Amino acid sequence: MRVTVTALVLAALAALYGGWLIGRWALGLVLIAVGAGVAAWAVFGYDDGQPSPQAGEMPTVASILERERYIS
Repeated sequence: MRVTVTALVLAALAALYGGWLIGRWALGLVLIAVGAGVAAWAVFGYDDGQPSPQAGEMPTVASILERERYIS
């Protein structure tokens, strides 16, 4: 995970520096692209290995409080 985040940060910094070298309009395009890339990575890149819960499987507040009452 740390290697992925480090590579992402370094790639974003390199892209920003490259845009700055070319000019202000290119820096704006790079900022848009980096922002879109980070947003896509955050939305689609996270995977904890667990399947997504279905509609009927979502716990309710009452069930969580009830479970915690018996655990404590």
